[in-house]
Amino acid sequence: MTPATSNDAPTALKSLRDTLRNPTSLSSEDLAFHLSSALESLHLHPTSVVPSLISSNDLKGISRYLPAIQGILLNEIVPTFLDVLDDRARLHLKTLFVPPLTSDGLSIRRQIALVLYNTLPGYLSLPKTGQAGLVKPSREFLLDIMAELVHTYSIDDLYFAIYGQQQLKNAIGKGKGKEIEGRNTLAWEEAVRSCVGIPAKVGNAIGRWNSESPSSFDVPTTLEPKPYFDRIIKKLEGLMYELSQNSPSDTEPIRLVIEKLCSIGLLTPPATTRDTRSPSLFPALLPPLLKHLHPAPTSPLRPYPADYLPSIFLALPSSLLASFVESLLDHLTLHLIDPANPLLPNIPDKRIKRSVEVLTRIIGMPKQDEEAWNAVIRSVLSGKAELSLDDSQAQARNRLIAGWIASGGDTNVKAFIENIIEAWTDPKYVKFALYGKQFNLTHILVLSLGLLPAYLPWLVALSHRSKLIMSFQAYLSHPDASIRRLGMLVAEMLSELTIPDSNSSEPQVGMDEEIEDLRKGLEDINGDPNQKAKRNGNGGVKRLKFTGIWEGDGEGREECRWLRSTLGTNDARITLDNEDIDEDWLLGWKEQKSVEADSKQSLLDSRMSTTTRGRFSEPKDSKHRSSKPIPKPKPKIVMLDPDQLDDPMEGYDSPSPASSRSPSPTPSYLDEVAADPSLALDATQKKKVHRPVYIPQLVALLKERDKPESIEMGLKWGESLIRAKREFGTELAENAVAATLMTLGLNDPFNLEGFEEKRQGIMNALVACSPKEVAPFLCEQYFNNQYSLQQKSVILTALAMGARELAGLSIPEPTTKRIDFPSKTLPPSLHKKYLTLADIPDSRRQAIENSSATGQLENTISDVRNGLLSKGAKKGDDVPEVARERRLKVGRTNQKTLVAELGSLKESQMLSSSPSSSSASRTKPVMEFKDIAAEVFILPLINRFWQYYNDFNLRQSRSVTLVGSNTSTGYRGTGGGMIMSPIGLEKLLITLSILLNASRHSSVFLGVLAPETLELALTLGLRFMASSGNSQRETEVDSGIGSESGESLVISASLELSLVVLNTAFELDKGRSLFMDKPELILGVGEWATTIFQNESSGDGVSSGQGGLQSEGRIKALAAATVLKVGEIGEKWGGLGLGTGMRF
Repeated sequence: MTPATSNDAPTALKSLRDTLRNPTSLSSEDLAFHLSSALESLHLHPTSVVPSLISSNDLKGISRYLPAIQGILLNEIVPTFLDVLDDRARLHLKTLFVPPLTSDGLSIRRQIALVLYNTLPGYLSLPKTGQAGLVKPSREFLLDIMAELVHTYSIDDLYFAIYGQQQLKNAIGKGKGKEIEGRNTLAWEEAVRSCVGIPAKVGNAIGRWNSESPSSFDVPTTLEPKPYFDRIIKKLEGLMYELSQNSPSDTEPIRLVIEKLCSIGLLTPPATTRDTRSPSLFPALLPPLLKHLHPAPTSPLRPYPADYLPSIFLALPSSLLASFVESLLDHLTLHLIDPANPLLPNIPDKRIKRSVEVLTRIIGMPKQDEEAWNAVIRSVLSGKAELSLDDSQAQARNRLIAGWIASGGDTNVKAFIENIIEAWTDPKYVKFALYGKQFNLTHILVLSLGLLPAYLPWLVALSHRSKLIMSFQAYLSHPDASIRRLGMLVAEMLSELTIPDSNSSEPQVGMDEEIEDLRKGLEDINGDPNQKAKRNGNGGVKRLKFTGIWEGDGEGREECRWLRSTLGTNDARITLDNEDIDEDWLLGWKEQKSVEADSKQSLLDSRMSTTTRGRFSEPKDSKHRSSKPIPKPKPKIVMLDPDQLDDPMEGYDSPSPASSRSPSPTPSYLDEVAADPSLALDATQKKKVHRPVYIPQLVALLKERDKPESIEMGLKWGESLIRAKREFGTELAENAVAATLMTLGLNDPFNLEGFEEKRQGIMNALVACSPKEVAPFLCEQYFNNQYSLQQKSVILTALAMGARELAGLSIPEPTTKRIDFPSKTLPPSLHKKYLTLADIPDSRRQAIENSSATGQLENTISDVRNGLLSKGAKKGDDVPEVARERRLKVGRTNQKTLVAELGSLKESQMLSSSPSSSSASRTKPVMEFKDIAAEVFILPLINRFWQYYNDFNLRQSRSVTLVGSNTSTGYRGTGGGMIMSPIGLEKLLITLSILLNASRHSSVFLGVLAPETLELALTLGLRFMASSGNSQRETEVDSGIGSESGESLVISASLELSLVVLNTAFELDKGRSLFMDKPELILGVGEWATTIFQNESSGDGVSSGQGGLQSEGRIKALAAATVLKVGEIGEKWGGLGLGTGMRF
């Protein structure tokens, strides 16, 4: 076989593909020769001479033909030829997959890598049904190729393969730049998605392969998540730096990669110095990023531009940006503080200053209500961070935040304090937050207050706010002494910043008197504002000073002394020297790999040996301890009401005086919450409603009638869940009745969007997916007086639509008003929501306003009725005169039209035949409707109706007997008027018509269903037919059962039901079984329909004067069709002349 000798890459690749498609004609030498020729055409052969400019056609040929070639190689060639190829041929085979990364022909090599990143992960997925997966040799070869691919090419090569092509520049010159840019954007998104998903696909594939065969596959080291993502992140940082030094470029591709990495969980692992196998973003990103932010003075590299990194990171979505900033703050201070050189609380530190500048270079300067500001505020107020005296990383993190805020000026500091005060004074936060979290937030608050000068008017105004003063009272009444001291410390420090010191000659006031004075002042905040000043002898405001409660150990005393020493520490004011821009700007990340393993054990030992939390305040404390003796322990400061004093419950006692851990919550408190859930009401209110995955969960959601979010969640996912469970065990069958009962009893007090449609969808799905359990239950519930007419309509609609779905018939959607030009409309869901009558042209509005069919029942029976009437109309074609007249009048309607007027028959037919409405019919039903139509749907409904009908007549007759001719008094049936009302009976008869139309293939249709339904239709039709001298009819009219406005509804529905039964019976056996078994019934129906037709023709019919419902023409047409069908059956079988006396 002769290979292509052309140097054109597309032609060579096409020839290679055609050759490989017939591998039986190849030998190992032929294969090696063809592979070598293809590499020569691609300029990848070791002896190739690479041209100075690569043609764009070559790159397009690679994208077009190479995926098919690689697929044939993996599926056919590798399992057969890999073991027999020599080393040179194997090298050519691997080169065709992963060419070496050299500068010669770099664009072609990167283009091949781009194709591989997009196609190779597909072979790791589970093969489709009917397709064979890779065999063991191909699997091993695929893993080797992917390991070599990710080691050789990374995200930066994919970027230059897409955005670095010369064709983009040429296209811009020709005016096609936007088209190429859009195409490149799609290609970049696909490449990023494939590149990021490789470790997960490799792990899943290896797990599946190991479970399929006894041979075991190991994940290559380069494909493990942590090494893989570390390499991608380092290459991404190098790409960022390279792009930042060139001409201004679009940062959107870089942002997309960062967003994708964050969304798959690379921000989730916490900052830790321990070795972990979980991939993380910042441990791999920060070391090279910090080097490029502040290069060494001797380095020729330039730093990042000031606004380049913020333009990338601040463009992330707000949720990802908040997590990004929170993780960034943790990692910037992770290695910042050396244990040998601890962070002093009262001295500004250059290390914090450097980290502040790094943070500013990454996310920009603090500006109120912008992305970086909101992200930092959200991180501070998230309540996740805790603080302790031996946690230098958390202390540095808080000082980093305060320094970044201070770099924006006093205005930003004030706004930041406002946010902190809002959270710090929240009563729920004071009551339920743990001590470690409150200690952390108090530290940030103290640092922020120290950034402002003392006696600032804004601080004075802040100290007078009632919410802040009330929070002090909440802190004083807290049962935990450590938390009480936090509140007292902030109050004392705030008074020092806002109130000048009084005369030092004033006698010292004891601690108990000071606290009592504070408590009385807090009680008087709603009274005279000058009350506290009056208690002061000089008439001024006295500065708070709690003496004697800060000395000693335990119960938060060490923490309070440490917090006091941090007031006024401002790291942003330090001036950095020029000589420490080298190693110090790496913030400790340079030595992470070499020092982390050696120092981990020493750090652990130092932490284990630390038994006190007050080492930073030891020098200050030693002076006090040497000058005055340690005071005796004083009782706790507890402010209780008289009722609380009588409470025998013991307080929160700390198990150890020297313990610094917060004693709350204790097991007794947890027991109280378990006994009285209202104590944890706030937590329960924030409980998220989860999507139901089991039918009992759906029932529980629908049962919570007072929670709109639960009802909305149940309605949203109910139908899909029920249909998904239709073939999974007995879960649906066991819970179908409960789900039906809960759904049927739903009301809509919260005005949920799409409530009726979603509820009806769930009911339809229940009937269609569990008919044996739900359909008889609904037939029983329909005659229950506790349901409204609307709920009964839901029952009948569910029975009818479920039956049609089981029978494989189309299910029309509810009628939706539309305008003439669909191309100018919104999507269907929004179109239904916002369309009004004002949007409809005047020529089409009349059809909408006069249309009464707005439900699935009405649309379905309209289609059935029109189909039956059209069959009768076609009978006129047998008469030449009538056929000619029809052709002259309606001959043009034979043309197939693709549009229809609103409210017309064609529109409903188009809706019912659309793909969206017939999607349910394409799904195989759980059982055939013809097998269960009689015993599950139709007969239970008819039998229960007769039972109800007899009971209703008995009550009415007793009422008439008791009152005689006086119809204004006496007993009346309660609740019966709803079912026996014309509207209720019409719905019932329509439902039976739809059920009978769907059950035509039932084995008992002719023997049982047809006679039973004909008798029901005839009985109701005769009852509501106009009869001038019928006293029973007058009673019914007076009782509200039938009235002149409702007679046409019942008679029209009865005629439809009779016509459906007669037409189906005639189609099955020409009406023979029905005529032979029930001839008197056929005769009765014929006489009844004849009478109605004659009355309608003479103008004395029941529909006279009711043209708004279009009943006149409808009843007349239905009666005529019924008479014709009875006549056809009689002429066919009886010879009784049923049609002779029915001329009209």
